[in-house]
Amino acid sequence: MRKRWTLCMMTLLCTALVGCNQMGVKQNAGSAYDQIRDHFSQQQSYAFYGRTKLLTANSSNANMVNFSGRKDGDAVYMKVKLSVPDEKRIDTLSLLHQGDKLYAKEGDNQDWKNVAKKDVALQQEINNWSPVFSFQQMDEMKRNVRTLPDENPNDDLEAIRVTLDSAKLKSWLATQMREQTASGASIQSTPDFKHKPKLKLAMALSGGAWQRTHAKQAGPTIQSKANPDVNEIVDQMDLEAEYTIYYNKTSMLPTNLTMSIRSVYDLNNQRVHEHSQVETYLQNYGRVQPLPTPAEATTEG
Repeated sequence: MRKRWTLCMMTLLCTALVGCNQMGVKQNAGSAYDQIRDHFSQQQSYAFYGRTKLLTANSSNANMVNFSGRKDGDAVYMKVKLSVPDEKRIDTLSLLHQGDKLYAKEGDNQDWKNVAKKDVALQQEINNWSPVFSFQQMDEMKRNVRTLPDENPNDDLEAIRVTLDSAKLKSWLATQMREQTASGASIQSTPDFKHKPKLKLAMALSGGAWQRTHAKQAGPTIQSKANPDVNEIVDQMDLEAEYTIYYNKTSMLPTNLTMSIRSVYDLNNQRVHEHSQVETYLQNYGRVQPLPTPAEATTEG
């Protein structure tokens, strides 16, 4: 009887320990994320750079977007290079966000333009590749957070993975597409610009093919219907994404963010499968080069 009682107590103890350990893992992952986010939000200056990689097989757009930038106080400067492989060229766009103003210039043009607030496409561009916005996106859409195995216990780096909620992600993508349509994705109110932004998700939609397809189908009614096909495109889409955050376990500051995106959707009567990544590297906390000062910027719109 005593042996059976002892065995029963040991079993209950082991079960309790396993449960506590599992709860601890979840709590530690969430706590680590909170600390990383809070420490990062307190940083006044840092530099960053990164790229998108379209990993889908047989793609000519292996690196569609390369970007670099730096933050100093409330201001953020960013340079975005967009690959246009069909035309064998790279478009360069510089962006500067200061207070409530956004400035932009294309290529080697030395004249900054004060972008009209209705040009949401350029604001989308800076948000897509901004590490600040990446954390905002994780905060708003995270479904769960888990700790990843430590690949090298001898270094100061650790990693967590943040899985995003697919429904919230699809809603955000639909909003981006509608905003681009409403403002004119070719930035009609700033006629000097020929730039068209890339969507962070569903890269094949970035060229505006979904808009041209709808225009052919809807004819002159496209203006009055506010692009009703956006819901149709997004509703039938399978979309999932996650962030992997590599961070210094001493400073609790991120060193690298990797967003992995898988999407499947219909375009031009074909089912498109995509797997892409957005890699962002962070460095030089507390020390960056001075940002541009476009005091003489021309106001558009």
